[in-house]
Amino acid sequence: MRTSIVPSCGVQSPPHVVVIGNQKGGSGKSTFAMHIIVALLKAGKRVACFDLDLNQLTLTRYLGNRREWDREHERKLELPDYYPVSEEVAHRRAWSRGVDQFISHFKKNGQAHQDDVIDGGAFGHSADLRQFIAQLKEIGRAHKHDFVVIDTPGGVQHLSLVAHGMADTLITPINDSFLDLDVLVAMERSDLEPEPSVYANMVWHALEARRNVSGRATDWIVVRNRLESAETNNQGQITRVLDVIQRTLGFRVARGLLERPVYREFFAAGLTVFDAVEGSKSEAEGNRPNLLARLEVQNLMREIGLIEDHPGLEDEAYLELETAAANDVATEKGAS
Repeated sequence: MRTSIVPSCGVQSPPHVVVIGNQKGGSGKSTFAMHIIVALLKAGKRVACFDLDLNQLTLTRYLGNRREWDREHERKLELPDYYPVSEEVAHRRAWSRGVDQFISHFKKNGQAHQDDVIDGGAFGHSADLRQFIAQLKEIGRAHKHDFVVIDTPGGVQHLSLVAHGMADTLITPINDSFLDLDVLVAMERSDLEPEPSVYANMVWHALEARRNVSGRATDWIVVRNRLESAETNNQGQITRVLDVIQRTLGFRVARGLLERPVYREFFAAGLTVFDAVEGSKSEAEGNRPNLLARLEVQNLMREIGLIEDHPGLEDEAYLELETAAANDVATEKGAS
């Protein structure tokens, strides 16, 4: 059953942690992260965010592009509180001991599994991890945020896996192909019952460690991304594999976003489909793709269950699309 997660803003309530994770690059993690952030902000939520992909920093550039667009066009674009993971940040006392307990538990009980995929010798000792934890503790003490959104890198790194284990909601976008499905499934065993991949097992152990420490489960959602508009035989096969493997790993599946150029075009301006900004390239070229994409992301946000329906998301997209469709019909009748 899908439920909306609307965190309390009380002093004792920690922010809800949303992690976007997938060991493969190119799955659309940063696009997802940015749209989730803006959707939450438009719904009146207070959002902090991290970009843990310290090599690519795609989300960081996305936010930078957004600030630049805002300055140039004097708009009031929503922006989250961005926390860079930098070595200048010193240790601070914990917002709760759960973070440290989780790391200790994961290191102890997940050692055999982590050695298969990451450099265990660096686990827990890197400056990146220390600064990330310090920032999280600072956010928890401040009681200023409803959500923390964390974009993780491709590959399997200790920093990323620790972030996975801190997730209240874990979103794993996968491109809708068998090539990308093997992030979850050991595809070399395709002739047998699907088996979880090394990465999928690693994530499962991270979530299990969190459950053992805090008693709280993670809502793990696999989002099928870059879908074709029409159902294909390939999609049907992927659906059957996911149906089997989700029972083993305990995630649920959500329909993601179609392959649309508008998502790529918005990156350079730092915009999202929720930004009704006149003068953008996509706006000038016609708004129907933008409206369809907006409805698509709205539906995904509802399915993920992070926020209840809110006027900030319930815009005039449906009406605009209905009007455009009616105009098309009228034009066709006039031509005939």
